[in-house]
Amino acid sequence: MPRFNWFHSSPPRFHWNNLKDYLRVPQGQVYADSGTSSQWSNQDLAPTPPEERKWNMWTFAAFWTAHASDATAWTAGSATVALGLTWWQAWLALNVAHIIGTVLIVANGRMASRYHVGFPVCARVPWGMWGSYVAVAMRAVICIIWNGVNTFYAGRLVDVCLQCIWPSWALVANTLPESAGITTRELTGFLIAWFIFQCLTFIHPRDLKWFYIAKSVIVLTAMHGILAWWMRKNGGVHFPSQDSNQISGTTRAWLWMQAFNSGFGAVSSLTVNQADIARYAKSPNDQFWGQIFVFPLASALPGLFGVLVASASQEMYGTPLWNLWDVTQKMLDQYPQDSGARFGIFLAAGSMALALIGVNLATNCLPFGSDVSALFPKYMNIQRGQFLCCLLGLAIAPWKILQNGTTFLAFLAGYGYWLAPVAAILFVDYFFIQHGNIVTAELYNGRPGGLYWYTKGWNIRAPIVTVLALVPCLPGFASTISDRVDISLNAARLSTLSFILTYVIAAVMYWLSYQIWPRKAPIQARERFELFANAMDIDQVSIELGEIEKPLSDKLSMRESV
Repeated sequence: MPRFNWFHSSPPRFHWNNLKDYLRVPQGQVYADSGTSSQWSNQDLAPTPPEERKWNMWTFAAFWTAHASDATAWTAGSATVALGLTWWQAWLALNVAHIIGTVLIVANGRMASRYHVGFPVCARVPWGMWGSYVAVAMRAVICIIWNGVNTFYAGRLVDVCLQCIWPSWALVANTLPESAGITTRELTGFLIAWFIFQCLTFIHPRDLKWFYIAKSVIVLTAMHGILAWWMRKNGGVHFPSQDSNQISGTTRAWLWMQAFNSGFGAVSSLTVNQADIARYAKSPNDQFWGQIFVFPLASALPGLFGVLVASASQEMYGTPLWNLWDVTQKMLDQYPQDSGARFGIFLAAGSMALALIGVNLATNCLPFGSDVSALFPKYMNIQRGQFLCCLLGLAIAPWKILQNGTTFLAFLAGYGYWLAPVAAILFVDYFFIQHGNIVTAELYNGRPGGLYWYTKGWNIRAPIVTVLALVPCLPGFASTISDRVDISLNAARLSTLSFILTYVIAAVMYWLSYQIWPRKAPIQARERFELFANAMDIDQVSIELGEIEKPLSDKLSMRESV
C-alpha cells in the first residue's frame, strides 16, 4: 500500500464501524511487535525509513534558497523602512537576526536528522507523551494563521496579475460592505490563490524537490527585475528624506530592536518546523551544511531589495511601499496601454505569488499535517492535514494583519514570541539533558513507566517554563493586538525583545529546573553524546549488508535502555 494515501481502494457497505475503518490511515508495522498503541504512531509519525531519506546537502540548499527568496523576507525588509530606519540599519537588523536564527534552526534539526522523526515525536522527549500535545497544538494554531496570511498576500498579487491580463479588472466595483475589511477584487484574488494552493496540498512537500529548485530561480529573477525597475525609475536611492529625519538615538535604537525582533519572527517558525524537514536528510551533515550558510545569504537579498525599493518609493512618492502588491501595482499604473510592460509585471507578480504558495506548503501545511497526525493518528496523515490547513485558512481574516507595515511587524514579532519557549526547550533538552541519546522505541511507548512518560504522561517542567517565559513580554504583545491595552513605555519596549528574551528565559529556566530538581538520570544521559544514534547508524549499515536482522543492537534495545 502506498504511503500517504487518502482512502482505501473501495468503501465498504455503510455502517458506522465500517466507515471508521474506511477513514483510518495506514498505521504501519514499525512497532507492531512491541505492542505500540495506534494512539502514538502511524506511517507519518514513525521514523522515516532509509529509502525515503533522500535529501542531500544540495537539496537542502535549494530548498532554503527557495524558501528565503520569498515575499515575506522582502516585506520584512521594506516594513522596517516604514518604521523610520535608514536602509542599512534596517538591513543590518534583519540579517543579524537571520544569522542567529539559522544557528537555532540547524540546532533543532539535529535530533530529527539523527533519529528521523518529526516535530510532534521530538516534542515527546521534553514534554512527555501527553504533554507534547500542548506544543503540537500551539504550533498547529500558528500554522493556520500564517497560512491564511501568506494566501491573502498571494491573492493580492493575483489581483495585480488579473489587471495585467484584463485592464478592465481594475474598474470592477466593490460589492462588499466596508465592515468586511476586504473588497470584491481582493476577495476574488484571495480565492483564486487559495484554490491553486488547495490543489497543491495533495502533493507531499517531500516530493517537490524540483518545484523548489525552479521556484528559487524564477523568484530571484523576478526580484532582480522589480529592483532594477525601481532603481532605474528613481535613478538609484539617495535617501534625502531619511537624512533629514530627526529621530533621537534612543528612539532609533529601540526601532532597530523592533526590526531585529521582526527578523526573528520571519525565521522563528523554522526553529520548530525544521524537524519535519530534517527527518528526510541522508545524514546530519546534509541538513547542517545545506543551510548554515545558504539561508542567511539567500534571505539577505530579498530583505535588501525590500529595503531599497521602499526607500526609493519613499523618495519618489513620500510614502514607502512596503508590500509587493503595492510595489507591482504602482509599476503597473505607469503602463496603462503597454501590453509588453504588463506582461513583464504579470510575470513578476505571478512569480512572487508562486513563492508564497510554495512556502506555505513546506512551512505551514507540512507542519500542520504532522501536528494533526499526532493529535489524531488513527484518521489523519500529512496529506489530509495539509488539505485541512488550507481549508481553515479561510476561517481567519488575514487582511486585518496586513493593513500596514507596523501591524505586519507586530504580527511577525508575536509569531516568534509564542514559539520561542518551545524552540528553547527542544534545544536545551536534546543537547544538555538527554545528551543527544534518544531511545527511539520509547517515543511510541505510551504506557506508565515508559522512559518519556514522566508523571502521568507529562513532564511538568516544560509547560510551567513555557508559561513563565511568556509572562515578561505578555503586556507588550497584548498592546500590539488591542488598542484598549494601556501599558508603560518600558513594557512596550520590552516587547521589542520578545523572541530573543523569551527564548533565553525559557532555555535558562528549563536547564535550572533539572539542576534544582534532577530526574534520576536514565542510562542515555550518562553515555557519550549521541552514542545511541551512532549505534543505530552502525546497525542500519549492518542491515543493508545483510549481516544482522534486528533494527537495534541488543545493547541499545528498548528494554535494556530503560
